Parts: sequence; C-alpha cells; structure tokens
Amino acid sequence: MSLTPLNPDEKVPSGLSPSELRRARQREDARRAILDATEALLLEAGGEAFGVRALAARCGYTAPTIYHYFGDKDGLIDALLEEHFARLLAEVRTVPQGDDPLENLRGMLRTYLGFAERNPTFYRVILAGRDEPDRSPPSVEATVELMMQPWEDLRAAGRLEGVDTEAASQSLWALIHGLTALRVARPDHEWAPDLTEIAVEAMLRGLVREKADVGAETRRGRMRA
Repeated sequence: MSLTPLNPDEKVPSGLSPSELRRARQREDARRAILDATEALLLEAGGEAFGVRALAARCGYTAPTIYHYFGDKDGLIDALLEEHFARLLAEVRTVPQGDDPLENLRGMLRTYLGFAERNPTFYRVILAGRDEPDRSPPSVEATVELMMQPWEDLRAAGRLEGVDTEAASQSLWALIHGLTALRVARPDHEWAPDLTEIAVEAMLRGLVREKADVGAETRRGRMRA
C-alpha cells in the first residue's frame, strides 16, 4: 500500500524544532527527487513500465527508501496522478457554471484540454502501466465526479440522444483521450490545429440535444395530448 501522496502545494509544518525542521525538509526533498525522477523515466519510456533499479540510479535514493515513501511502483504513479489531477481539479473548479449544462461541459472540456496541452507529461503519467489500474487517487475521483455533473444535468433535462450518462461520458472521454494520446505519441505529425475542437463538437452534436430542440418537442407532445 502506498503512503499518502505529497500535496504539491503542501509546506513544511511550522513550529518545529531545528532538527525536526531539517528532517521534514529532507523527507520533502527526497519525495520530490523520487517523483521527478519517476516522471522523467516515464517520459523517456513513453509511459511504459520502468524499474525501481533504474529509478534508484536516476534519483540517487536506494530502493528501500523509495519503497518506504511510496510502497510500490503503483504508489509512485498514484502520487504523480494526485499531483497532476489536484492542479487540474483546481482549474476545473474555476469554470463558471451557468444554466446550460452543455455549455458548462464545454467549459470544463476546454479547461481539461488546455491543461493537457500545457502539461505534456500529464498524459505520460495517465498512460503509465499500473498493477492495480482500478485504484484511483482522491483528486482523480473528484475530477471525474465534477466533470460528470453536466452529463447528469443533461440527462435530467431529457437532452441525451438515446444514451445513458455513463455511455455518453465514456464515449467523449475515449475521443479526447485518443486524440490527446495521438498528439503525445506523434508530435512530429502535422495535426490540424482545430482537430480536437471539430471532433468534440461533432460528438456532442450526436449525443446531446440543444435546448431549443427539447423545448419544441415538449410543446409538440403537449399539443398531441
């Protein structure tokens, strides 16, 4: 089992004695060095698995020290995911929420895609192989829950085109994930600059009804009744 991932914004506690402060900073420096080396190795390996021996050589800490701080390789990936998703979650939470859940969803998607573009190693960490892929750090779960809310609102408003919220959200996630992963894997290819926007909008038009369409259908139903 991994230890609690280090919050990227967490500071060394105040009120410590000089020796306690020194040890706390040493622990923080060790964790940071190990995580930075892990991310560098993942980037070099294209998201494939890496060995603790290679990590120890890169970061300068022994394997027992690495296991002490993170438990196992999944613990390392969890810690990196938590760091990245904690920052992403903070940005998604700033997206203004209006009356139209489709526009709310679009705003969250723009924020997500912008974050992925500014943080090229983000997807390398997501793609990293893990022994327990179903185990998710807290910020990952919180981000997913937050970005699922517009889908729930669209379902409640009768605006999903014959699909449930899970199928709709997974379809869009698969599209975004695939497009972004392709850009990461093939940065040399001349991708159309608006490729992602075109693909996302096309899928949204297939999955979601506009508000006006729902209103017109409701009025027609009332007239037939």
